[in-house]
Amino acid sequence: MKLSFRSKLFYGGGDFAINIMWQLTVFYLLFFYTDIFGLSPASAGLVFFLAKIWDAFTDPIMGYIADNTSTRWGKFRPYILFGSVPALIMIILCFTSPDLSQTGKFYWALFTYITFTTLYTIIAIPVGSLIPAMTQDRDERTSLASFRYLGASSGSIAVAVLTLPLVGLFSSPQFGFPIVVGCLAVLGAIFAFLCFFNTKEVYSKPYEEIIGIKKVTKMVLNNYPLHFVILALLTTWVANNIKQLTVVYFVKYNLQLEAYFSPILLGVILQIMFGAYLVNLIKHRFEKKTLFMIGTSLYVITDLIIYYITGYENFWLLAFIGTFGFIGFGMAGVMTWSMIADTIEYGEWKSGFRAEGILNAAHVFVFKLSVGFSAWLAGVILESTDYVANAIDQSPETLNGLFIMGYIFPAVAGTIAIIVTYFNKYDSNFYERIFSELKQRQS
Repeated sequence: MKLSFRSKLFYGGGDFAINIMWQLTVFYLLFFYTDIFGLSPASAGLVFFLAKIWDAFTDPIMGYIADNTSTRWGKFRPYILFGSVPALIMIILCFTSPDLSQTGKFYWALFTYITFTTLYTIIAIPVGSLIPAMTQDRDERTSLASFRYLGASSGSIAVAVLTLPLVGLFSSPQFGFPIVVGCLAVLGAIFAFLCFFNTKEVYSKPYEEIIGIKKVTKMVLNNYPLHFVILALLTTWVANNIKQLTVVYFVKYNLQLEAYFSPILLGVILQIMFGAYLVNLIKHRFEKKTLFMIGTSLYVITDLIIYYITGYENFWLLAFIGTFGFIGFGMAGVMTWSMIADTIEYGEWKSGFRAEGILNAAHVFVFKLSVGFSAWLAGVILESTDYVANAIDQSPETLNGLFIMGYIFPAVAGTIAIIVTYFNKYDSNFYERIFSELKQRQS
């Protein structure tokens, strides 16, 4: 079944919506905690890590609830409609700066961030679950994943280009951040509504009876293609999130180019978007896992070249070599989402029931776990290298720590992802056979 351009566009708009809110936390929240709110780097990193432990419970619960939902709008779309405004309110509170003690600041940050990530879960799992609910055509799924990635990247652009320049218009960042974040979150909520009104769940199946947790757990444990994709996803997103969490520090302190942070980040995101566009053009020529490994290899190789050969003293050389890595990351990201969608049918083929929500919950949880681990690790390294918030000259240990986090850690994580994916034996012929058998069962 071919989907209309309008459906694809506004499905991508759904990821634009959730990524505006999410990327605000990834790009700026750790920096906000340490340099504006006044938390120590270790405490700020611990906030992220504890929130992900909480997500270990809420993500699968939300996936289970979504799978057992049945409304006239489908299983997933109602959560996009009704979850957007509460998430908008909480992301604003994450960027407020009440005058509290260090202990009070820690618990304020922990409460607001955990509440936001819970509300984000309520929206993000349904958005991710829509791909297999909208089409069973594997090429159309890759196309949808590309629109999703382009939407996510556009949300990242909005955050990267607008946030700091707009915050700078106010008398202080403590005053400017919540206002700017609020405006961006409202924009995100509008696109969430547009996603709801312009998508349809053609293939989501309401259960005739509630599927027990034991059956769902068994289905997940027996979904071997999902295990390969999740492992690759975990390492890929660790690579991405360590780079994202530290980029504002790296640009400010290593490159000494804080005034140019927004255009630098814009250039990076456009390169990632080009990678997402490129992989959609060549999707018919290669297996999905092959395209994922090609993209991942590009950013592993470029990160190693930058760290061991060129360094970052020459910015234009750094930018030129880094281009290939960011294009590769865009390619790998699209393939990850497309491969996740295919595991839905494997689960149905193996167990006899579909579970888009719970399988996408596994994807969202691993994504958020990578953020929590990355933020915790970044906080520990900043603390151990004697990072001083807002100091113009950081120690050589701090600068090298930021360099390692931005290039060596992602290269190691990407290498692990390539090895895991290499042993993934589930190819297009395998999935075509599964799709054919499922159609025969339905007829």
